[in-house]
Amino acid sequence: MNPDHQILIVEDEMVISMELAHTLRRLGYGIAGQVTRGEDAIEMTGKIRPDLVLMDIILQGEIDGIEAADRIRELYNIPVVFLTAHSDEATLQRAIAVQPSGYLIKPFRDRELYSTIELSLHKYDIRRRIMPHVLHHDLEYGVPDDIPCLFLSTDWIITGGTTKAFNMLGMSPGSLIQTRFDQLIDHTSCGRSVIMPESISVRTGNGLCIPVTLGLGAVTGDGGTITGYLLTLTRRDIPA
Repeated sequence: MNPDHQILIVEDEMVISMELAHTLRRLGYGIAGQVTRGEDAIEMTGKIRPDLVLMDIILQGEIDGIEAADRIRELYNIPVVFLTAHSDEATLQRAIAVQPSGYLIKPFRDRELYSTIELSLHKYDIRRRIMPHVLHHDLEYGVPDDIPCLFLSTDWIITGGTTKAFNMLGMSPGSLIQTRFDQLIDHTSCGRSVIMPESISVRTGNGLCIPVTLGLGAVTGDGGTITGYLLTLTRRDIPA
């Protein structure tokens, strides 16, 4: 257990939320925040980047915990553990489909909560060590989320990006990650054999082509070996 681990609680029953926060503190975790709505959970996760989200499935607001967890996974790849009193097959299958890190049926014991959290954090840490270029690019590389930036492997496969980049391209992270960046380039926009960075246009999810200027940065590992690239996209048709 790491006392520095910060957990976001998403629970619409305030009494339960406060009891859960007390239990987590007693187990040695920090409380990153407490919200009651799925929409707020997504926003708060983006702002504070907790180590883990404890998510009740039935929530106030327009979206439930499963939808919120799916969005958090797409945008931030932060582990989510579901807390629910509903163990029916339909709910379970919906929850499994968004790939949660854990699933706890209320009421649960402190030891079950602790074990589930620790296992989830451990699995996430293994994934981060194996695929560091996929998780938290903007934090690791110091790129603000309001800059349109894509993260590429050395063979130009998109491995992540900032929210601003996905919004600019009108595509979800799930539809872009693991595709080649050159598939986005509008090759018909320029008749020359060489398209310079300041002359490129990219295709968006709704079929439009937008002119962008590309900026390239290299990510280096041990010994200065290039392990990936950062690609910024600046629209030329919109004043800075």
